[in-house]
Amino acid sequence: MQQGMTEELYQHVDAYRERDEFDAAGKLAIEYAERFVFEHRDLDAAFFDRMRQHFDDRQILELTVLIGFCVGIGRTLAVLDIANDCELNLAKEPIPGP
Repeated sequence: MQQGMTEELYQHVDAYRERDEFDAAGKLAIEYAERFVFEHRDLDAAFFDRMRQHFDDRQILELTVLIGFCVGIGRTLAVLDIANDCELNLAKEPIPGP
């Protein structure tokens, strides 16, 4: 996987807060994606101040566009009932592992 992401780490991204393998910037990027999906109206100036401690404006824009694309394509595939190889988790709680 790219950028040092292992399959093991990818499988535990839902537990990013407890995983030492994610650095502060990685945890914040995951938090951003999570909040973008579930709490986008609550992304305030204080949150973006935290983002600017780890990312410049261009990186924030790139991350925002990527998250938006992934959310959009995911919803498109769900609406069209395409590629349902993975369970969809529409709740904030992660799906329990095997």
